[in-house]
Amino acid sequence: MLSARKEGNIGSIFANSFKGELPVRYADLKKEISPKDPSVIQNAWVRLESSFEKEAPQIKALGSKIIPQVNYQDILNGEFPSNMKDEIKKRGCVVVRGIVPTEVAEGYKQQVLDYIAAHPGQIPGFPEHDQQVWELYWSKAQVEARSHPHFVQTTTALNKLWNAQEDSLVDLETNLTYCDRLRIRKPNDESFVLREHIDGGSVERWEDSSYRKCFSNILAGEWEKHDSYDVANRLDAKMQLYDAPGGCEMFRTFQGWLALSNSNSGCGSLRVCPLVKETTAAIIMRPLLQDILETSSMGGAYPGTQIDIDPVMLPQVTDICVSIPDVSPGDAVFWHCDLVHAVDSKCLQSNDASVFYIPATPLCNINTSYVRRQRETFRLGLTPPDFPGNNAEKDFDDRAKPEDLSKLGKLGMGFERIEPKHKLTKGAQAAVDKHNHVLNFD
Repeated sequence: MLSARKEGNIGSIFANSFKGELPVRYADLKKEISPKDPSVIQNAWVRLESSFEKEAPQIKALGSKIIPQVNYQDILNGEFPSNMKDEIKKRGCVVVRGIVPTEVAEGYKQQVLDYIAAHPGQIPGFPEHDQQVWELYWSKAQVEARSHPHFVQTTTALNKLWNAQEDSLVDLETNLTYCDRLRIRKPNDESFVLREHIDGGSVERWEDSSYRKCFSNILAGEWEKHDSYDVANRLDAKMQLYDAPGGCEMFRTFQGWLALSNSNSGCGSLRVCPLVKETTAAIIMRPLLQDILETSSMGGAYPGTQIDIDPVMLPQVTDICVSIPDVSPGDAVFWHCDLVHAVDSKCLQSNDASVFYIPATPLCNINTSYVRRQRETFRLGLTPPDFPGNNAEKDFDDRAKPEDLSKLGKLGMGFERIEPKHKLTKGAQAAVDKHNHVLNFD
């Protein structure tokens, strides 16, 4: 039985939709998870601030040039170049050039424009008065882009930046498909503005015991030991406890998008804080500092929203936010699931800034469970499970259908059995076996 979330758009998930103070139970939670000695967190914070002071000058000096850039042709056998991996992991983001040919990306955009034009007044979006992030998931162009061989190869390389133990129930070499929206931001637009935030759960990062374990070193005051790429506790983390219309239940190693148009740096595109470990430590420790420890404040995190990064509360983080470099149609941008990001306040260019949102999502039990439900929404033309239940495409005859899927599309969407190409670790094989069982491929 498919259960739909309430109707809405991308604006439904942001923190300004939450009104009032948090319940007192959050003050109790903070006391429970804080070190008994308050100086532990305070001393860790001092060390963290020193690290920011050391890293910030280089980030500010280089600006968008701090973000690693890789040509798709250099991603071989599902691996980034060895001399780039450490920098990508440190920054938590990467631009991949030419992931699909320019003419293919531009063709995707035209197909979507035609799809929108064929259904006037039938498709919700954000902002409501001037849609630019469209509640569309099943256009043939989106479905094709998600399973483009180059995109699958790149998401595999992103997944393999993470660490998995021999018995971890995850296959980092198999990427499943997560179906998301698209953006067509108009020239001079000032309405689609998202200040610094992170997705993938909000208060859940402290509230859910498995999710909290991802940050155990940080909560113990030893943030230097935190590994942003340890997959272990992510596999059981509950990132969605409050049925938010747009809150993500699937484990995304990296969020991402494919550019469908030229987007000039700082002119209406993405901004990131390219220091993933330190910014994560700051966000997780901030509610435990003495000034708000006794209150219910979670430092910008609220139930049912993303985590809002307040420039007054976390100036170290917002101070190092930089715009991504110029991108062209066919380029892609990816950022770690814990990375702080934002959207430029105005689209300062003569053409629109258009993208398909497509993340990296490895095969693991929570992702298999989601794909099983997503597969059914695709069959029926309904909105995918994570998103506002508008179901705008249900009666569109020109939407993509299962028979439109390529071989890679069928594998990623759960319409075909996964057959590993070589011997897997014990945990990866168990995850694949479970995937095939859940999707009825025994």
